[in-house]
Amino acid sequence: MTRAAKATSRRMAAPGSPTWHAMLDGAECVLREEGYAALTSRRLAEYIGVKQRLVYYYFQTMDDLIVETFDRLALREIERLREAASSKRPLREIWEVCIHTSDARLIAEFMALANRIKKLRAEVIRFIEESRTIQVSALSAALKRKSKNNGIPAAALAMLATSVALSLTREAELGVTAGHREIVAVFEAFLGEAEPK
Repeated sequence: MTRAAKATSRRMAAPGSPTWHAMLDGAECVLREEGYAALTSRRLAEYIGVKQRLVYYYFQTMDDLIVETFDRLALREIERLREAASSKRPLREIWEVCIHTSDARLIAEFMALANRIKKLRAEVIRFIEESRTIQVSALSAALKRKSKNNGIPAAALAMLATSVALSLTREAELGVTAGHREIVAVFEAFLGEAEPK
């Protein structure tokens, strides 16, 4: 039997246990604090206080663990966006989700890993497209309610808002604030028009 066949036939733990979640929590923390180069089975096992071989009892490969870690975070963000979209002020709530999303360092780590891990790339694309669909739907409804149309399509506004929110978060983590107040004022003015308090 080949090594690959042995790996796929070995007994694996079912997902969802407290240890499985602890590994995802640990992976998230290591990625955030130390970067993806530090995320090894040995480092993760040290971080959560288990034997290294236990990592491979729960996950076939480290790539599988990384994908599961991203998927869990993405699911939380999608749930937050859906909740925001169904609120009384969806645009304001979606904007709040965008500017208070997972930290920029973690996003940067996953984006770098997505260039290397094909399955993660597919999951990142799926997440971006699903979240953008939610945003575009809320924006389209709001634009229909506006008395005057500014000519910017809902999809473009969604992309602008997401990009600006991510830039604000990344720069704020570095200590950069130049232009932040002004761009937030632009979005606040749009929200005031589209969704008055």
